[in-house]
Amino acid sequence: MSHEPAPHGAPDPGSSPNDPLASALAKAQFYVTGLVLVVVATLAYLAGMQSAKGGGHGTGEGRTTPAAKVDVSSLLKPTPELLAHGKTVYQINCASCHGTAGHGDGPAATALNPKPRNFTEGYWKFGGGLARVVRTITEGSPGTAMASFTMLPLEDRIAVAHHERSLSPKLEEDKPEDLAWLMPAGQPKGGGGAEASSTGVAAGATPAGPAIPIEKAIAALAEAEPPVGAAVTPEPGPGADLYAQRCESCHGAAGQGGVRVRMLGSAPYAYVVSRSLGASRGDWTANYAAFERLVISGIPGFVMPANGDLSRDDVRDLYAYTQKLRARLELAARAGS
Repeated sequence: MSHEPAPHGAPDPGSSPNDPLASALAKAQFYVTGLVLVVVATLAYLAGMQSAKGGGHGTGEGRTTPAAKVDVSSLLKPTPELLAHGKTVYQINCASCHGTAGHGDGPAATALNPKPRNFTEGYWKFGGGLARVVRTITEGSPGTAMASFTMLPLEDRIAVAHHERSLSPKLEEDKPEDLAWLMPAGQPKGGGGAEASSTGVAAGATPAGPAIPIEKAIAALAEAEPPVGAAVTPEPGPGADLYAQRCESCHGAAGQGGVRVRMLGSAPYAYVVSRSLGASRGDWTANYAAFERLVISGIPGFVMPANGDLSRDDVRDLYAYTQKLRARLELAARAGS
């Protein structure tokens, strides 16, 4: 149940647990995984510190100013269209740390300290008003892995802020000085003026060079996602609850995969996409011991988290359920071919 083939050489389920070689390999895997987590957490922390050099939430140099060309006044209310757009941008840029539902439990959160914000708790470190959330997205959070997202258009940052605020049990109101930062004094509601934009280009100025419609640019950069087989309606059964809790968010409700689980880059956009359980060919597909090792240890690099808290009975139920999903997916694929 992974995105990459499981390692070969899985021990026989009936072998002795006291085998010295197996014990040594297990310890080595544990230490290597721990080292990888420490390195990734350190890099994330350094990225957050680097973002702090560009300015924080205080005064002085490095303060970011929103783009004056944007009609901010038309974006202050969370319309259904704005919320939907914000959710899409959030899933691409934020969910890997903050989680798909905003609980701060994304795949990358395991190695981060401090942990990503849980938006459903209603606590905002820098304030929960729209302008304050947009400013946090724009400037990042110094001393954490939360980097600046000035590469996103201001409209996208505002849309993401609306989505994140919609997850909170309580909404905070903006103070006048916060709104003054978001919508600079003297800016026409139509978006005129010559204020410096958040991208470093003066408002009203057109950068030199050729331009193409954004739709064509996205189409040119788009990469076809691998086929994942036909979606299958899941059935209740042993391991179904565990699968829904631990696996469904990445592998899909019926194991069909095709879910973007991690963003690798944005120039162009590239993602790790989960594979259909029916198309997987790793050792775990036919070897329970390999499946158990994969589920308990995970895959380093936040592609698949570890589940060391599961009991052996839990893993057996999960194995039986994933095998059932695999069989149904393979049958559906043969019927559709």
